[in-house]
Amino acid sequence: MRILIILFVSILVIAIARKKINDKYEFIHYMLSLAYFAMIILFVYILSMHFLGHSI
Repeated sequence: MRILIILFVSILVIAIARKKINDKYEFIHYMLSLAYFAMIILFVYILSMHFLGHSI
């Protein structure tokens, strides 16, 4: 359960960082977007495994 809270907070932090970074830094913006979507997929996967009863 702790990992879900850590992932949720990190998703929020990356989302805020993506909005604060200027668009002229394209590579950093791209890497943050990639990490953001990867963490969302991981969060949904772990949450679904939690509710289905398969513990990690």
